[in-house]
Amino acid sequence: MKRVCWATIGVCGLLLGGGFVAVGGEQSGGFDGEGFFRVEGKRFFPVGAYDLPPGWTAKQLGEAGFNLVRARADRKAWDEAQAAGLKVWHSFGDGLAIESSNAEAKVKALAQRTALLADHPALLFWESADEPAWTDADPARARLSPDLLARGYGELRKLDARHPVLINHAPRNMVETLQRYNGACDFVSVDVYPILPPGLRQMYAITPDGRHGDLPNQTPSCVGEYVRKMRRVAGPGRAVLMVLQGFAWESLRKENERDAKAVRYPSYVESRFMAFDAVIAGANGIFYWGFPKTPAGHPFFEQLARVTRELRELAPAIEGNTVPNEIERRYQEMGSTIAGGVEALVRERADGRRVLFAANTSVDPARVTLGRLPLRGKEVRSREDGSRIVLENGAFTADYPGLGVRVFEEAE
Repeated sequence: MKRVCWATIGVCGLLLGGGFVAVGGEQSGGFDGEGFFRVEGKRFFPVGAYDLPPGWTAKQLGEAGFNLVRARADRKAWDEAQAAGLKVWHSFGDGLAIESSNAEAKVKALAQRTALLADHPALLFWESADEPAWTDADPARARLSPDLLARGYGELRKLDARHPVLINHAPRNMVETLQRYNGACDFVSVDVYPILPPGLRQMYAITPDGRHGDLPNQTPSCVGEYVRKMRRVAGPGRAVLMVLQGFAWESLRKENERDAKAVRYPSYVESRFMAFDAVIAGANGIFYWGFPKTPAGHPFFEQLARVTRELRELAPAIEGNTVPNEIERRYQEMGSTIAGGVEALVRERADGRRVLFAANTSVDPARVTLGRLPLRGKEVRSREDGSRIVLENGAFTADYPGLGVRVFEEAE
């Protein structure tokens, strides 16, 4: 998606068991057993932006809850990001697709760029070619072969063995196909943008029948399904990140070709659900793509910033250890089918307090009793409204609106 839109519209090799990937200058192993980044000895959950929103500075991005930004090969821009409290990643794109015919020139360019950037303290990771396993008009044909990217990856590792390398995949292709790229990266991500207007005309990355991803589930809850798919691709101990929707599909067309009635941005509720659906499914970080195609000052940016600020505020819980559980769910009749139901995750913060994340995957309301909760004490506090709920035999009942997310903390 991203590669073609840049042009037309105006993650894996080093197995962590066999060596280390040092992140942010520390020789710590790069990722821990749950796939989290380790920075300065602590877990780090990236909330990143592929580009700054129009008119924004790095400082504004940091104030909006982001802690990571993609940056061009310009140390001044990296310095500005670091001053704003942001980490940086840099994409080599197809520059890591090295063939015999272009090897000398590409390796030279790679060496020049790493010499300029690899020692910068803001650097978190590198990115390889985008969506290499998939071609829009012929989705079974790889755009770039794993062997080409593995060669580029190997050359990059010779130049910089401290920072891991990402490959982002399209929401297509078999798990086995994507696993073939694991020799060309250290971790993976996937991009899926499910908020589409009804009857969207065919365009790049949209099938003739109006789909973006290839799963049967075309609702926002497909985000969690893709996280779980990519966990199978990556394997244990490697990071899996999620690229979420920061644009309206119709706005990707040339301005004189757009249907104004079809411009549909994710709502606050949808953006919040997709972010926490990714967290609950086990994502180790979140990116947003598409900001430059959204007009400066558009209300979408502030609605999304409410989500990213909340992610930042909840970082101590999101970065906590996952608490094993076998949560029981008992639903009450609300007039709709229970399909995916309410998903839940319990994490334990460094201070020992446990936090329950729960999200209703349906667009219809749900009332559910969550039982056998691995929570201590007699009460939980709802982060949304501050109310306290008494647990009865390790269970409590709560209401969820469609795509509703609720966060409950063990009460003090």
